[in-house]
Amino acid sequence: LMIMGYASSASAAIPALLEKVEKKYLEKKSLEAKFSQTQYQKLTKMEKNLSGVISLKYPNKFRWETLKPDQNLFVSDGKKFWSYTPPFMKGEQGQVIEKKTSEVQSQLASLLLSAAFSKIKDAKIVAISDSVFKVTPKKGTAGTVSQVEVEIDPKTAQITRVKLEHDGGNRSEVKLSDIKLGEPMSDEMFRFVIPPGTEVIRE
Repeated sequence: LMIMGYASSASAAIPALLEKVEKKYLEKKSLEAKFSQTQYQKLTKMEKNLSGVISLKYPNKFRWETLKPDQNLFVSDGKKFWSYTPPFMKGEQGQVIEKKTSEVQSQLASLLLSAAFSKIKDAKIVAISDSVFKVTPKKGTAGTVSQVEVEIDPKTAQITRVKLEHDGGNRSEVKLSDIKLGEPMSDEMFRFVIPPGTEVIRE
């Protein structure tokens, strides 16, 4: 998942349940959850399963840490964004890509996972059931994403699933579990300290 723009035109109309979810998340100010992700590549017809932990601190900090099958980390303090791949073996060199958060392509997935529905621009949001919503961004405004499904648990008003369809037939589905809202989080969680010997690419 590429977890991270948009033209500044009118926001999408927001269904009532999504408004409720956004209000709740903003009031709680933080989110932590376990995630399981399935990525499908149409060209190779192969699926890849990943899992890890996602942490969000409002309004604009996030940490997406994949633990299995391989470790990597996406983290942003709201200004800078880091993508870190640790070394596979002892003695090898890890790599980190550093850039401005504003320059990271396609923020749609992160906006949806953080329930920032009112910040979504150039997209149409419609309910396809009581708990599932389809988000269709205007072509060219969300990177390669052509359509997204968001599933809400109506009882808890929490996001439990986000499925992204990409141009060309690729897709990615993220399921969230053990969701905790309002947990204290240090700002240090959202800053990346580059380990010694790491290859640094600044874009």
